[in-house]
Amino acid sequence: MKDKARRMEVRTVDGKVILVLYLYEEIALEDQPKAKESPKPDAGQAKPQNSSPSKENPPMTDAQKRYLFRIMAEKGYENDQGYAKLKELFQVDSLKEVTKLEASRMIERLLDEAKGESHDAIPF
Repeated sequence: MKDKARRMEVRTVDGKVILVLYLYEEIALEDQPKAKESPKPDAGQAKPQNSSPSKENPPMTDAQKRYLFRIMAEKGYENDQGYAKLKELFQVDSLKEVTKLEASRMIERLLDEAKGESHDAIPF
């Protein structure tokens, strides 16, 4: 297998780079057999409550965790209260169980709620 990468930059009006994205496309070489892909779980299936993040579902980043705590502080939940509220929102025993994707969805949800939009039907 060979990877093909593309670089994308997001710039401000004055040309300052604010975001760089690298997109990778996997290209199969004709002389090499394709690797078997493991079956992926259905997107509609719920994550087991006590499972820890895996390589396919990496844990949330420290930056995501800090941002979530900042959002909680703005809502009036400081320190342990913020931690408890996040565990309640994610329905987990420890924030170590939260994946990057779940954290991203929660951040979007909390920001939308702050704007007045509601996501009651979406758990994350």
